[in-house]
Amino acid sequence: MSGTRHNLAAKATLLILPLVMYAALYLLPLISIGSLSVDNGELSDRFSRLSAHFGTDAPVDDAAAVALLADLQGMDSRDRAEAGRMFNQEKQGFRSLLIDTGKAAGDIPPTLDGLTAFDPRWGEPSWWEVLERNVEPVTWRHVQKATGIKPDGQGGFGIAPGDDIYLRILVRTFVIAGQVTLLTLLLGYPLAYAVANGTPRVRAVVLMAVLLSFWTSILVRTTAWVVLLQTNGLLNGLLIRLGIIAEPLQLIFNRFGTVVAMTHVLLPFAILPMMNVMRTIPAAQTDASRSLGAGPVETFLRVYFPQTLRGAAVGGGTVFILALGFYVTPALTGGPGDQMLSYYIADFVKKGLNWGMASVLSLMLLASVILMLLIGLLVRRLAGWRRQGV
Repeated sequence: MSGTRHNLAAKATLLILPLVMYAALYLLPLISIGSLSVDNGELSDRFSRLSAHFGTDAPVDDAAAVALLADLQGMDSRDRAEAGRMFNQEKQGFRSLLIDTGKAAGDIPPTLDGLTAFDPRWGEPSWWEVLERNVEPVTWRHVQKATGIKPDGQGGFGIAPGDDIYLRILVRTFVIAGQVTLLTLLLGYPLAYAVANGTPRVRAVVLMAVLLSFWTSILVRTTAWVVLLQTNGLLNGLLIRLGIIAEPLQLIFNRFGTVVAMTHVLLPFAILPMMNVMRTIPAAQTDASRSLGAGPVETFLRVYFPQTLRGAAVGGGTVFILALGFYVTPALTGGPGDQMLSYYIADFVKKGLNWGMASVLSLMLLASVILMLLIGLLVRRLAGWRRQGV
């Protein structure tokens, strides 16, 4: 009996092991991103004495000056430059101030007056406030900068004008994703219908065109749209030759170019789910509706179309989620006011080397998607209760 129990336990372990591994591989990156968004160990470790001083709520006095000078002397020139770069993200001029102070730290009298005599900026409270906010092990500065929600100085929180820039970019990201989703559904539905219900020749041509999109790089397709839509491109040239327009239209590096290129790239992801659902609808249902006196339009709207909504929901949801994370296509075809949140996440990682801000913006996008899904589930649940008369 014991051997049988051991065998069952081993089999059960093997069955749940893939699920545990999947959960671990999925959750660990999220936990890592979450920790990066508030982690300030890189600065806190370098300014350990100053961090301990501010941790006791002590004022900016000679003891703070001693701690600062000791921390700067304990760093090499590379560490001082890196710390200055991080402080520079909040207040310009900090990098040069720390580098110069660090070089002369051994000759500066270890007092607040000595620091002020070396550089008058050390006598201004604003520079010390930046230090105090940024030398703690855990920081909320990235969250505050990303959301715009900051202390208002009166014990509360508020959003100052202009500080909500990343919230507006987040809204813009959802708007562009929604526009692309709507267009892919409008264009993809008749194409999916043609594949599911057309003649063999029509099915083959449309399906081949859809599948060819998967065999072409996103970068190549996006670059092709740049060539087509630019001022001296093929489309403007054709419209001018036909006499439709007198001057070239601005079709690229704006919202139009972004939406058109993203729609082309994501169109197959809307077509395939709708096509698969349409293929499962028996043709006998349409024939029965027509035999009972319904016309082709009424048959389509009351019999066929409602059954395809499941495929439209799957395709639209897939396109929407994929569009939220698009980076290459908006970067190449959009203007400054058409970049999505992923552009700024990549910019913080590659140019600013600010992993904290990139992590917070990523979590903002993730949280927004989760909230949207929860609202959708709630609406669906309420609709189900209403149909059941609960």
